[in-house]
Amino acid sequence: MRTPPPPAGTTDPQGLASRLGRFARPGLPKYVALRDAVVDAVNTGQWPAGTRLPNEQDLAAHLPIALGTIQRALRLLVEEGIIVRRSGHGTFVAPTAIGRMNSPLHCRFVDDTGRDYLPVRSQFLSRAEVATKGPWTEALGAGRILMIERLMHIGDEFRLVSRIYVRPDVLPVFEELPARKLDGENFKDIMWRHAGQAIGAVQQFLSVRPLPDDVAKRVGVKRGTPGSHLEAFAWSTGGTPLYFQEFFIPPHGRRMHLPSSGRDPGLLADAP
Repeated sequence: MRTPPPPAGTTDPQGLASRLGRFARPGLPKYVALRDAVVDAVNTGQWPAGTRLPNEQDLAAHLPIALGTIQRALRLLVEEGIIVRRSGHGTFVAPTAIGRMNSPLHCRFVDDTGRDYLPVRSQFLSRAEVATKGPWTEALGAGRILMIERLMHIGDEFRLVSRIYVRPDVLPVFEELPARKLDGENFKDIMWRHAGQAIGAVQQFLSVRPLPDDVAKRVGVKRGTPGSHLEAFAWSTGGTPLYFQEFFIPPHGRRMHLPSSGRDPGLLADAP
């Protein structure tokens, strides 16, 4: 008897089986391979937001994976915000705002309404391998570390300097992309689109100190001007260290919102 096609708007479990074969490899847990296959389908646009996934029994019938393993992969995808469960309706690809998180994550300067943030533009400055030790070493562990420096324009009010440190073996996209692709891009979106990595826990530490001379020149203040130094440590939803980032911020009169999760929806989520 011919298997009926899935309902409109529902993914085909047989198509997922074909995709799974591209990600399964010796030594990799099957639930991770299934998770990666689903993330790839979402990243490439094959499964747009709102697409319904087959139920767990249908997946088990078409995939060479046990039901318990499928359930484990789905739980991980829910935790990462890639899919959502709707009681009585099924499992769906999450809206873009959930899967890709909200922008910005660190440069959240509250505007005059108190309910939104000042717009942020980024300008690529440099990219280089870092040989010296620092907070990034403790955060990311042993291995090559790459630093990308950008100038951030906060509305039309002030500028700040951002330096993000990553390991190319964890996030090779930051070494592979041409410089022009790093100009104006949101880095957490790059991590999501190119590596399927969603930011989970975030720890941020704020201190006040004189801005480095090169930073003071870039942001247009006098040498020795005190500024804020924001340090951000971020992990994937699976607990992998993703990056260390530091921001050199000149004096300003704005409140700054410091989230503790990469999926913090921001001020607009609480608006009526």
